[in-house]
Amino acid sequence: MKNYFNNFKYLMSYAWRKNKSLLIIVLFKSLFTAIIPMINISGIGIIVDALVSKKGNNEIAYIVILYLSVNLIISILSNVLTYMDNCAMRKSSDDLQLDYARNSVCIDYHYAQDGSMLNLKKRSMISHPAWFLYPVGELFNYIVQLISVVYIFSALSPLFLLVVVLSSFISIFVSLKMQNLDFKFNNEKVDEDRILDYLYTVMSDNKFQKEIRINKGKKYISSKYLTLQNHQIIKYRMHISKKSMFNTIKIFVTAIQTAVMYLYFSYQVSISAISLGEYTVLLGATTLFANVFISSFNILGKIKNTLKYTDLFKKYTDFVKDNSKIYDSNKMEMPDICLNNITISFENVSFTYPNTEKTILKNINFTIKQGERIGLVGLNGSGKTTLIKLLCRLYDPNEGRIMINGVDIKNIPHDKYSKIIGIVLQDFKLFAYSVKENIVFDGIVNESRLVECMKKSDIYERVSKLPKGMDTSIYKTLDDEGVELSGGEGQKLSIAKAVYKQPNVMILDEPTSAMDPVAEYNLFSKLSEISDNKTAIFISHRLSSTQFCDRIFVVSDGRIAEIGNHKELMEIGGIYKELFISQAKYYQMEN
Repeated sequence: MKNYFNNFKYLMSYAWRKNKSLLIIVLFKSLFTAIIPMINISGIGIIVDALVSKKGNNEIAYIVILYLSVNLIISILSNVLTYMDNCAMRKSSDDLQLDYARNSVCIDYHYAQDGSMLNLKKRSMISHPAWFLYPVGELFNYIVQLISVVYIFSALSPLFLLVVVLSSFISIFVSLKMQNLDFKFNNEKVDEDRILDYLYTVMSDNKFQKEIRINKGKKYISSKYLTLQNHQIIKYRMHISKKSMFNTIKIFVTAIQTAVMYLYFSYQVSISAISLGEYTVLLGATTLFANVFISSFNILGKIKNTLKYTDLFKKYTDFVKDNSKIYDSNKMEMPDICLNNITISFENVSFTYPNTEKTILKNINFTIKQGERIGLVGLNGSGKTTLIKLLCRLYDPNEGRIMINGVDIKNIPHDKYSKIIGIVLQDFKLFAYSVKENIVFDGIVNESRLVECMKKSDIYERVSKLPKGMDTSIYKTLDDEGVELSGGEGQKLSIAKAVYKQPNVMILDEPTSAMDPVAEYNLFSKLSEISDNKTAIFISHRLSSTQFCDRIFVVSDGRIAEIGNHKELMEIGGIYKELFISQAKYYQMEN
């Protein structure tokens, strides 16, 4: 019980901080909504008594007008509050969605697609204070109505009130059973709902459409969706059948209550114990009381279930807070460090991905000086991309340090650090906005620099021929006049974005994988121009491009196996030479 109280206090405190206006509006709306039924019941009873006692027409008209006026005023106020409630709820809903979206971006990278984290996130939404306020508002509504009805019964028929209360407990017990069934059912299907959401995204998202059509994936994915859906439907039917059985019991109990109510109050009128007006009031009050009394326990059951989930909401918010260390570095003060001439040092760096046992990088040591062009080569799975992820602070090393001009990058605020690094990812993503927005992103638009960057990445001529030039949208997702670029063109656009950022260090992870060898050669031949003579690090499987590098790091089995320029590594006759010769043979065979 103490835990429920603490959770209730936590949610109300959270709602007051985050959704103060919604909380106030919901409570006032609940108050006015609660008053209306009581005005209707009491007003009709007064009018009936006035008619039965044959009061004057003027007095009856006055009573009717007064009743209608009060009812109208309360209804208008309630309607205004409903409007305000809808607006406040929409804002709260949007804020909630934005909060969860921000959490997805801020939380440490490896949790963004962690299954257990995603399940925790989905369950936590059930008890979010934005949704919790409505059951609380309903409970407040019912409490006001119950107090009003109890006051009426205390004056007219207190004994019958006790009978209604006792007979309602059967319906309450049944309602709580039904709520527990709902709670259990909704909790158990969270994992399956997440899978269904993913399958829906796969079938409807444009980025999967080519794969599905070319590989005839429609039937395969549809069958997965239908199999899971049918499994859920079977469980849903079983769930509904149990609820229907309990609901039937409620119907019989309500019917018996109604019959007893009419018989008892009709008898009271026949022996002149109550007036016809009081009879009307008591019938309405009894029906209202029975519904409100049962509904109060239903709402208490919903609140109880929500409070059960509150521990999950706390766990989720605490988890996000405790595992957003990289993003939280923005709160740190910038160390006294010069960022003009960058020297990068890896000192005894080792790394193992979370929830795995295999060490990907083992005791990595090297230094990269300002203006150097470094190539990272090695077989798939050797650790090249992981090394780049560490440098970009998508992950932090398990052991060792990565230093920028003698300062551990963990001590540099993330926003400041991200300005140092410009990267073209192997699995780059374009956004369904204009070419200009894809390049500039969150920066200030400088038209001349924008054109220069596109020319450097060899995409300017293609963009200038688009219908709206730089204002042409990528994809048709948000704009029917949008265009779809080829893979190579997309990579060039991604390179232009990295160049526009004017970083101190340029990182290119397989930046030409979608380009033909000639386009790749042309691009790397002007690598110095693209990187503006700043530090450049790139990964490429086509070793012919590494000849443009000052030094080449050969990564093998998580270690730096060889370091040198192209000529030096060929003379050593190690891993690099073996890889280079095997590729050279391949191109000779093609020719």
